Amino acid sequence: MKDHLGRCLAEKVRELYKLGENDGDMKPVVAFIDGKPFGRIKDGDAVVFCCKRGEREIQLTEAFVMNDFEKFEVKRFENLDFITLIKYDERFENVKVAFDFPPLEDTLAGILSENGIRQLHIAESEKYAHVTFFFNGRRRSSFPNEDDILVKSPEVDDLSKYPQLSVYELTDLLVKKIETGNYEFILANLANGDVIGHLMEMEPKVECVKHLSSALEKIVDSALKKEYAVLITADHGLIELGMKSLNPPIPNLGHTTNPVPLFLLLPDVELKMREGGILGNVAPTILQLMGIEKPGTMDRSSMLIEKPRRTYKVLLVIMDGWGLGPEDDRNPIYIAKPKFWYYLLKNHRFARLEASGEAVGLMPGRPGNSEAGHMNLGAGRVVIQDEVVIERSLKDGSFSEREAFMKTFNRLVEEGGDLHLITMLSLKSSHGTIDYPLALVEKAKKMGVKNIYIHTIFNRHGVEGSTAAELLEFLDNKLGDFENIFIVTGMGRKWALDRDKHYDRTKIAYDALTFGMGERAVCDR
Repeated sequence: MKDHLGRCLAEKVRELYKLGENDGDMKPVVAFIDGKPFGRIKDGDAVVFCCKRGEREIQLTEAFVMNDFEKFEVKRFENLDFITLIKYDERFENVKVAFDFPPLEDTLAGILSENGIRQLHIAESEKYAHVTFFFNGRRRSSFPNEDDILVKSPEVDDLSKYPQLSVYELTDLLVKKIETGNYEFILANLANGDVIGHLMEMEPKVECVKHLSSALEKIVDSALKKEYAVLITADHGLIELGMKSLNPPIPNLGHTTNPVPLFLLLPDVELKMREGGILGNVAPTILQLMGIEKPGTMDRSSMLIEKPRRTYKVLLVIMDGWGLGPEDDRNPIYIAKPKFWYYLLKNHRFARLEASGEAVGLMPGRPGNSEAGHMNLGAGRVVIQDEVVIERSLKDGSFSEREAFMKTFNRLVEEGGDLHLITMLSLKSSHGTIDYPLALVEKAKKMGVKNIYIHTIFNRHGVEGSTAAELLEFLDNKLGDFENIFIVTGMGRKWALDRDKHYDRTKIAYDALTFGMGERAVCDR
């Protein structure tokens, strides 16, 4: 078994654990050999960013490929191949894309725009990409007649002390927009359930639920007074399962496969809905309420059993990460019993929507996520997700034979240069898994690429079920007897995958990858 330096990095990571560091927030750990940073990105090399979500990878990619990048000082590469798994941004003209997924046609936002409907999309910074890029079907720019509002999330290190996030600021602004009457369709994401639901502690989850219920009551009251039809649903489950087990106590940190609710509140009458459906049924329901014919590409039907007697303006509230969970003390919603939410449960019928697995275009049994959820909500159909196409290519062996990879590997063999793989250190993340770099390692080595360096991004602490240190050792073992392949960087996702314009964080990731700045893991052999 060859030494791929994974154990060396793991040893340093364990030292940092003792100092209070955790995986998701850990600053870069860099392999040093003979007193120098080892395996840094340089001119003549090639980089594959093995992450597939798209929105969290943009800032780091900008620093490597944008000629006019000025957020911080960067090295101006003259001959660096940069490959991404999917297209992150139309601005990246010189980036090679392995899997190109075009924007969806006939999304809800697009249809409303074509009909001259003025619409508003609003979310905290944590979920802004979801109410724009993902809800609009992988479209970066807004549609005509679409206004987008970003409400800044708190910039704090300990979110457990801020379970309300910026929901009250968002609510106040949203209510003002509702009261203007200027918008016929409004999309609002309340982020707390997903953001706080990933924390270890139960108390902030319970408090988060209370804050959300209070904010929702104010939003709904305002919308009904202004004659809006109000739809309340979620993109996936999470907050409804705060604990996997009470005895022994095991926190739940990951998304669930639970269904999500769909409420329809009208200012005048009640309309019956079907009892069950999927997220793809929501957009056709909205179009029916607004009196707009749905296109044939929206192959899901409306949830309404009876035809509305008139048309409505519509407010769609997405309670991010708010599923239907167990009626016991594992569920923060059950513990909190928030007044308005329990009023809704008692006084209004609701449908159960499947929001995971094949119902949202994911692999069977896969928990839902915000990207798939918002895309399906906005598309009116089951949208096969990027990960399914990529997973299928891994199984049939075509993943590493994509043109972008093959041309780049050939160039490295002919001209020299090293291959760098930036990857999630994960077995299950929606951003990507170690299966991607492992497949590329095998192909690149068969083609004769000499040196391969792997730069890992750590997931949120506790989400994987294994620590980053353990996963570094696991990856090292998986690399087997391949020669000249080294795991040379590890860092928390906070630095490499920031999407909130905190370029000071992106700089820390970039400086580690390029200049070797970070915690030294001395790996002399």
